[in-house]
Amino acid sequence: MTTVYVHNNNQSQTVACSDGSQGVMRISNIDVAPHYSFKFYSHAHMGFWLNQDQFHDGQSLVVKGVLENEQFKIQFVD
Repeated sequence: MTTVYVHNNNQSQTVACSDGSQGVMRISNIDVAPHYSFKFYSHAHMGFWLNQDQFHDGQSLVVKGVLENEQFKIQFVD
């Protein structure tokens, strides 16, 4: 499982992962509610998105890929 470290400040930002890789989280408003989109540099991990109800500290998820699935955990940091 890869932990994605995110600042809980409702702003688009660079994120760090527990394996040392990095990516970006972009926030957009879809139908008025925030939508959190995660993309990772150098294709280290599959991208994914979360809606407002799913975006919270400790959230675990499985991203299904063509060849394999990948597990992530969101962890808020200061």
